[in-house]
Amino acid sequence: MTAAVLIALYGGLLRLDAFTGRYGTLDRPAWARIMTHDVAPLARHLRPSAVNWGRVERPYVGGDPISYLEYARAMTSFYQPHVREPVFLATTRLGLWATGGQDAGISLASAAGSLLAIFATYLLGAALISPLGGLAAAALMAIEYNSISWAVDGWRDDTFTATFLLTAWAMVRLHDRASFANALLAGFAAGAACLTRITALSFVLPALFWIAMAGRSERRARLEYGATALVITTALLAPFLISCAIATGDPFFAINSHTSYYRFGEGLPIDRPMSVVEYLRLKFAGHPVAMLDVAVNGLIVRPFSTAWQPLDMWVKGLAAALSAAALAGLAMWPFSARGRLMLIMFLGALVPYAFTWNIAGGGEWRFTMHVVPVFAVAATGAIAWALRAVRTRPVMRPIALRTAGVAAVSAAGLALYMALPWLTAREAIGRGEAVTLQADQRGRVFYRSGWSKPHAEGLATVRVSRGARASVHLPLPKKRSYEVVLRLDPVAPERQDRVDVLFNQQLVGRIRLTWDPQRVGTHRVHLPVEWVKVGDNELTVVPETTVTAGSAGARFAWLDPADTVGVRLWYVRVME
Repeated sequence: MTAAVLIALYGGLLRLDAFTGRYGTLDRPAWARIMTHDVAPLARHLRPSAVNWGRVERPYVGGDPISYLEYARAMTSFYQPHVREPVFLATTRLGLWATGGQDAGISLASAAGSLLAIFATYLLGAALISPLGGLAAAALMAIEYNSISWAVDGWRDDTFTATFLLTAWAMVRLHDRASFANALLAGFAAGAACLTRITALSFVLPALFWIAMAGRSERRARLEYGATALVITTALLAPFLISCAIATGDPFFAINSHTSYYRFGEGLPIDRPMSVVEYLRLKFAGHPVAMLDVAVNGLIVRPFSTAWQPLDMWVKGLAAALSAAALAGLAMWPFSARGRLMLIMFLGALVPYAFTWNIAGGGEWRFTMHVVPVFAVAATGAIAWALRAVRTRPVMRPIALRTAGVAAVSAAGLALYMALPWLTAREAIGRGEAVTLQADQRGRVFYRSGWSKPHAEGLATVRVSRGARASVHLPLPKKRSYEVVLRLDPVAPERQDRVDVLFNQQLVGRIRLTWDPQRVGTHRVHLPVEWVKVGDNELTVVPETTVTAGSAGARFAWLDPADTVGVRLWYVRVME
């Protein structure tokens, strides 16, 4: 426990360094002057030299923190009806009091949540692995760059991360031993999470249901104390819901009001209120496959892919090693009762984010901050298991069977993930909508043969045709004529001026290539109905002249100089 506190304090020094780097020093009150003037310079020696905190000229402006400051100062009671849940507003109010009313009080509030999250990571890791495993996971969170960066900017996500982790720890304890003390702990932690974000119900309710139903032993005790935890959570949350219902007519006003933000980001009407349930129902009714694709990315791909890279600032290669360990740890969880509970909470915690990450600012890292410690715990658990296996030499047959099962499920999931862009495009085209087939990594299902790997050029991702011809596959659900737009350029403008376009082996156009260094060429091609097939259709690009990548200039230095290349393509768009 002492070691966990010391790790949290170390994390606190790193966050103090980030605060002074961005917002400067404080001259009052005395404790803040000592911390920012005397302690912060020492903290600078504790971070990698590559880290540089840019000064913020207008603190807290341009996002939620400025609103939190306003709301906290105007707060009349804890359970006041409001668009924001009360825990972080109350914490900000305490931060303002501690800093003598200065705006920096909101940084104190968010940093306090971040430090609590480090300690809560230790508690969860100790419960799932061992005290040493908990310390290792907490240390990872103490030095995680994004956590440090966001911790001082005055967002509520650090506090939500702490309450999520405390709830997960309490649920594991209640699962292990159904007792009144553990039910009380779980109820209070879950209530705090819900009063930080009402969306916490997405993991609180499934976790309590799972605990009540899991296993045959102590079924009555599990039901009794699971219900007790639910009653306590309800007792804490209900006054806020009731006050919102009385004032606005909507008990879930604090979550439903935000659908206008996402509707505006999608260019949809915002002239009337809409609940989250109705918002998602309409999206699924209109584009079920597309929403499945969004959900798969939001639940699995994006949270994992954005969780690791900053760790290489500390030790090169650490991000890749921990990423692999976390995948192994998550794969092990379905084979244990505690692991299954954690997976339920992990996925439940991501559900609110999973459907909005691709809209407006919904993809910011902070929206998945609360599950990053879960990845750290999973990685630490996998490493701990591997070390124990070396010592004890477990029977390999069960391990082999589990590995085969995980591999089969992973392969099926990967196949679905790779197929979803195709199914999503087919759905949209079938509804008469224009669809862009991007040349990015997931576009492989469209750009199957004759193309280079994707390459980022500024905001665009392009592929280069290799060899004499390259094909784009189009998912056309109806037999009718179509118009497609090709955004492409010659790789050697001075030597290339024409491209033939074939559709299902029939010539449908000859494109006269143009060159503008500021804009990728736009070329429209008509696809006659008589050559259209329902399903997979092939659009083939045949450059009149090809050149070697080495002779095409510095722009193509990322390719093998000996590669034969033709055109550089940004995307293909099937018009409505």
